[in-house]
Parts: sequence; structure tokens; C-alpha cells
Amino acid sequence: MRQIIYAIIILYSILIISGCNGNKTTNKLMPELEQAEKVMFDHPDSALHLLESMEIPSSQTDKENHALWCLLTSQAKVKQLMKISSDSLVRIAYDYYKPTNNARRKAMSALYMGNINYNLGHIEEAMKYYLEGKSEVENTEDYKTGYLIMSSLGKLYLYRNLTDYALESCTKAYDYAVRDSNLRYQMGALQYLARCYCISNKLPKAIESYQRCSAIAAELGLKNTDYYYDIQHEIALVYTNSHKIEKSLSILQSFPIEYRPFSLIGKNYFRLGKLDSAFYYLNKALNTDNIYTKASVYEYLYRLSEKPKYNQYLKTYCDSLLFYNDSIIAIDKGKQIIAYKEKYNNEKLITEKQKLELEKANITYWWMFTVVIVLLLGILLIYIYLRKRITIQKKEEELTSLALQLHQKELEVEKNESYIVELQSQFAENNKKKELYIEQIEALKNLKKENERLSLEKNMLHEKIASYSISSHELSNVKTLSDRLLLLEKREKELCSLLLTQIPFLRNLHLKPVYLNDTELSDICQVTDNIFHNFTQRLSKEISSLSEHEIILCCLIKLRFSITEIAVFLNIAPTSVSRSKLRVKNKIYAELGEDSKEKSLDIWLWEY
Repeated sequence: MRQIIYAIIILYSILIISGCNGNKTTNKLMPELEQAEKVMFDHPDSALHLLESMEIPSSQTDKENHALWCLLTSQAKVKQLMKISSDSLVRIAYDYYKPTNNARRKAMSALYMGNINYNLGHIEEAMKYYLEGKSEVENTEDYKTGYLIMSSLGKLYLYRNLTDYALESCTKAYDYAVRDSNLRYQMGALQYLARCYCISNKLPKAIESYQRCSAIAAELGLKNTDYYYDIQHEIALVYTNSHKIEKSLSILQSFPIEYRPFSLIGKNYFRLGKLDSAFYYLNKALNTDNIYTKASVYEYLYRLSEKPKYNQYLKTYCDSLLFYNDSIIAIDKGKQIIAYKEKYNNEKLITEKQKLELEKANITYWWMFTVVIVLLLGILLIYIYLRKRITIQKKEEELTSLALQLHQKELEVEKNESYIVELQSQFAENNKKKELYIEQIEALKNLKKENERLSLEKNMLHEKIASYSISSHELSNVKTLSDRLLLLEKREKELCSLLLTQIPFLRNLHLKPVYLNDTELSDICQVTDNIFHNFTQRLSKEISSLSEHEIILCCLIKLRFSITEIAVFLNIAPTSVSRSKLRVKNKIYAELGEDSKEKSLDIWLWEY
């Protein structure tokens, strides 16, 4: 009973601590938030009213609902094209969802961070958030958010003439719209796809995309709306740019009067040479408040007035053209003076330009001459410098190669001397029994001859290194590197030798050789593997014909045991050990395919 009471007290304490935790989050969404999210896409105004009228969740005790409220509120405002002065509200949601595994919420918060920053003119920031949203939404089945992210990214690329990126993004947006079975999204994606094809000069694909967009608009009951005729207008414009003027005109003439774009109709007639119709429609197109349209129409009327029949309107159209172009310049504050104003003032400026050109011609010539000379001098200096660097680099490479060769020779001399000492020691220990050490005696002679040859080669390398005209510092560096390599390899051999003398088992066998049973021989192999990096495994793999007994013999030789010691260990005659070594040697050289057998088995195994 007491244990049950203790368990209840502990459970109650945990619940109290959890309830008082300031970082508490809840998995249960508030019903108002669920309802707002349900109506968001179709009725964002109702969703915003619901969000603003509810009690805002606490940012301290209910962070999840608070983050979702911030996200949905920002979403509703963006959908209603409301002006948002900063991204502080949606950033709360963005910062909350970013470290979580909720890919859908992360994608949504990145989308609206991008939208708000784009509207604030922070284009680079917006692109960063769109790309984050793109990577997150790919891990979800939220095709609506996927479409919104990719279409936003596509528009950003499109309006900055990044055509390839725009085409890729708009294609992905269309795929999301199809997967969502949302005809309105498909219609919007096809319109921007068509614009991408127009910029890429893929006009047949542009027309196809526009026609599919127009068909979806008709299916949605938008056939007699501004949007539908805007699409038809863009199709006609594509035909105009494709030089299919009559096809463009037939589309435009099928519009109801109130939707007809008189500007494009008049321009098409002008291109066809039907000047009276062009004059009529261009003048009708002037009945607009859009100064850009008026400037464009007056441009064509000005060109039309160059014809004799309409020459009487030349001054009027020219003045009007200049007036509207001046207005456009005043609004844009950054555009150049338009081409027709330059043409109008061209005659006045020609004389001044010619005078300036004559004055600048001589200065430009000398400036260009000076720049060319400086460039040539710079190229010459760079060439000399690079040539010198290449020469130095080649010399350094050759010097390094010679130093490495010298190091190798010194290493071989050191190694041969150690082998000579070892062989002489074994020979002396066995009372100089030549009949057992015939191979070793021959190896001693060969090693001494090899050392004489290596000494000659070392002297030659020293002389060759000394012949290089290099600084003492460079030579010192190379020598230091060579000495370090030599010292490291020498130290490695000394450590291995020291290790052999420090192992009690091996030291006792040297002091008092005794017969070794199978277990002790197995221990010998294990010690050899530990010291010499899996010696038996490497040897068995490379020389597969060796028997287990021969592998043990190789291990004993590797551990620097003499023939008489090995004979005691294996309980055989020393002459049998010599014959066994000869068989092993023949097997090794036969399997390796080496012709020269001057190197003794002992030396071969010590080096292996």
C-alpha cells in the first residue's frame, strides 16, 4: 500500500513539473485554428476574421498553437494582398518550425517569409526562403503549398530574365497543380509557362500553353471575363511576334467591343500596311489612362505620320509622343531618354558630338597606346616570372627526387649492415659451422658487395646534389626531410628489434632453447602477427603453396632464431632445418616468379 502511495506522489509531482514547464508545447490544436485552416484557401477573409476574434495563444505556455496562429494570420493577410510592413509575425512561426520535423509547416512558413520579403523589396532574402520551402515541400504531399512556392519562385526568376530557372520552376508548379487536381492553379501555371516560352523564343510551345490555359478558363466558366480575354490577348501577341499578323487580327476581332485591345489591333494593321485601319484603331486606343499605352500608340502614330497622307499630324504626334515619354521618364526616374526623343534632337546633337569626338580621338588614341604598352609589359613580366617559377619548380622536383634516391640508398646500406651483423651473430653462435650456413655465408658476401656498390652510388648522388645552384636553406630543408625519413624508418626497425628482446617468452627461448609443442608454436605465430602486422596471414595469402609447418618455420626465422635454435624447437636435425629452408625458398621464388635467387631466405623474410 505504501509503495502505491509513493508511486502516486511521484506521478503527481511529474505532472506538476510538466504543467509548470515554460517550454511546454501541446499536440492538440485549438478548434479555432483548425477551422481557420479549413476555410483559408477558399475564404481567407473569413479565416482572418476568425483568427483576429479568437484569444491569441500564449507564446510562453502554448508555443505550438501560438506559432500556428502567427503562420495562419500571415497567410490570410498575404492571400488578401494586404500590406504587411515586416516579417516579424511570420518569423515567429518560421523560427518555431525550423528545428522541428514538420516539413509541411516549415514549407508554409518559408513560403510566406518569402512572399512578405519579396513585397518589401528584399529579393535575395525572398529567394533564400523560397528555396528552403522548395526543399521542404518535396518531403510532403501538400501540393497546394508546393504550387505556391514554385510559382512564386518562377515569377521571381521570370521578372529577372533568368529564363532557364523560371521555366524549371513553372514546370514544377504545373506538376504540383496537376497532382492537386486544382484547375485554377493549373491555369495560372500554364500562363507563366507560356510567358517563359515567349522569353525563350519558343513561340509554338508558348501558344500551346496559352491555349491549354484558355481551355481551362472556359471550363471554369471564365470565358467572358477579363482574365479570359487577357489570355487571348497574349495569344494574339505571340502570333504577332511570330509574324502571323492576320491570325492575330482574327483572334482580336472576335473579342466583344469592350474587351478589344485597340492598340494591338492598330499596330497589326500598321504592320500589314493598312494605314487607314491602323489610324482608326490607334486613335481609339488613345482613350485610356495608361500613359505607357499612350506612349506606345503615339510611337506608331508618329511613324504613321511620316507617310504623306498623314504628314499633317506629324507635329501633333511628335509633341504628344515627347510629352508622354517625358512623363514615363519622370515616373521611372532611371530610364534613358527614349529613342524617338533622341531622334527628334538628333540633328541638333550631331554637330556637338562630332566636335567632341574629334577632341577625344587623339586622347583616346594615346590612352589606348599606353594601355596596350602597359598590358604588354605586364604580360612579359608575368611570362618571365612564370618561366622562372617553372624552372625553380622543376629543379626542386629533381632535387627532391635525388634526395629520395639518396635516402633510399642510405636506408639500404643501414639495412644491409644490420643483416650482416645478424648473420654474423648467428654464424658465431653456432661455432662457425659452415655446413649449416652455406646460404648465409654467400648472402654475407653479396651484402658486402651490395654495400660497396651503394656507397659509390651515394657519393655520385651527393656530387649531383651539390652541383645544383640552390640556396643553403633549400638544401638544408631537403636534407632535413631526408634525415627525418631515414631516422623514422631506422627507429621503426630498432623498436621492432627491441620489442623482440623485451618479450619474456622469446627472451627465454633464446637463453634456453627447448622443444615447442603445438600450442607454443601457435603462440609463436601469434606473437609474429602482433609484431609484424599479420605476418602469417599475408604470407599465406601471397604464397599459398606453403604448408602450416613451413609457415611456422618462416615465423621462427622472422623472429631472428638461428638454425640450431629452430632445430631444438622443432626437435629435428639442423641439416633438416637447412633443407626445409631451401624448400621454402624455392616455393617462394617459384610462386613469385623471381629469377634471381641471390637474396637468402632469412633476408627475404626479414624484409617481408
